[in-house]
Amino acid sequence: MPDPQPHVLETDVPLSQSLIWRLQRDFYVKRGLKAWTEDRVPEFITNNPFIAEIYARIVFNFLADCGPAGKPLRILEVGAGTGKFSYLFLRHLAELLRAKGFEPEAVRYCMTDCSEALLQSWRGNRYLAEFAERGMLEFEPLQAGAEINSRFLSGKGPLAVIANYVFDGLPQDAFVIRDGRIYEALVSTTAAENPSPSLSHLQLSYKNVDVAPNRYSDAIWNRILELYRNSLPTATILFPSGALNFLEDIGKLTDGPMLVLAADKGFPYEGELALCQGTPTLEFHAANCFSQMVNLDAIAKYFRNAGGTALMPQKHSSSLSICGFLQGKSGNQFPATSAAYEEAQATIGPDDLFILFAWLNAHMEEMTVAQILSALRLTRWDPIAFLRLFPVLARQLRTVSLERMDLREAVMRVWANHYPLNASENEIAFDCGVVLLELRFYDDALAMFKESQRIFGASAATSYNLGLCHQGMGRCSEAQAFMVDACNLDPKFEPARRALEKLQNQNRASDPVQRNELKDS
Repeated sequence: MPDPQPHVLETDVPLSQSLIWRLQRDFYVKRGLKAWTEDRVPEFITNNPFIAEIYARIVFNFLADCGPAGKPLRILEVGAGTGKFSYLFLRHLAELLRAKGFEPEAVRYCMTDCSEALLQSWRGNRYLAEFAERGMLEFEPLQAGAEINSRFLSGKGPLAVIANYVFDGLPQDAFVIRDGRIYEALVSTTAAENPSPSLSHLQLSYKNVDVAPNRYSDAIWNRILELYRNSLPTATILFPSGALNFLEDIGKLTDGPMLVLAADKGFPYEGELALCQGTPTLEFHAANCFSQMVNLDAIAKYFRNAGGTALMPQKHSSSLSICGFLQGKSGNQFPATSAAYEEAQATIGPDDLFILFAWLNAHMEEMTVAQILSALRLTRWDPIAFLRLFPVLARQLRTVSLERMDLREAVMRVWANHYPLNASENEIAFDCGVVLLELRFYDDALAMFKESQRIFGASAATSYNLGLCHQGMGRCSEAQAFMVDACNLDPKFEPARRALEKLQNQNRASDPVQRNELKDS
């Protein structure tokens, strides 16, 4: 039987106009939160307390640079996804505002995404509700590349834009530089006769064609391409047309200074572009979700040519580069913003943390309590790190002495950063309770086990631990009641049965009537 003929979906189109971008957007619109919780699209490296703290400091200093303009600082997060970064960022920023005497009304934060399902999940999220009820947080749909009709952006005053792992999923064009000439790589896409193949099963091929002198309507874009033609001997260049169009559209909607903070995988410096050879590649994270390396250098060149400033990382990382782009009126200076960015770049970053923990995985079983505390401090008290370290920590709790207070502080800080993306992450309430109980912080442990019970319902283990908490606080009748509950929930749960017998014997021994009856017998 002959092989089926491939179905041609498009022929010789600029990469930025390919249907692959629409198919990917449809994936995010359809899957919503499930893109991260079920399809496992990567998110941890830009959704943790460490990066949230860095961003909060930079944005706070941008607010200070903008001065008392009478208008709140608007912060727009593009592609907010799970909402975890938003929550952690707002926690850190709110602490900075309080410490420096700013009112919460000094900032307004808007989470945006292209999926209405995501917006609905944010509106019903109990963690985000804290900031929404205080008037700091709101939600809007926003799709890069589509017409922007935003009530939030219609306001006045300074604007900060946060875009983490957004630009690597926006349309880009591809150009090939060879022997002083520049060509555009046009893409053709084919599929098997399957009427609805996944993106990962499409076949992409490229054809190089000459580029007209004014390929783009924007003179700065053309100037950047010409710079690359003159400076790079041989390379395949991705040009971030989707990101630049989006940033231009956003910039036109603000009358004040604008800061863009973007964390993405890509190339911050022109010299790195020479490493790109061959046809453009797509990295797939799910069957219908991919990303590409971002030409961050082109975005930096655009802002500088337009009279702005680009804050670029000092180190080279293929997985994550945090860049800052500033736009303002002539004469605007942003010394505090630049200093905060440089300070963050001079120390360990989230990419460093990710690399260290990848190495640490093989050595976790060897870690001492002191080393576990150091690791948690390094992560800025990350709950995911705590969950990974808990089994090693739990085995050492009964020998803890000097670190007792430090461990309590660590548990409380970790719990404050808790923002679960799936049910398994809620196990942290029980784990925190175990640590606090073993360290004899009975009131704190009781609160954790009650929270675990609220989330998961009653269980023999939770009732048993609640009983131990009450026993530790000298509340024997409450302790006995919880041990009875534990035995009823699981009659074979030996620790609860033994604890109940011990409590009953203690009660009989302390009861005067029962003591006399025992003597008479």
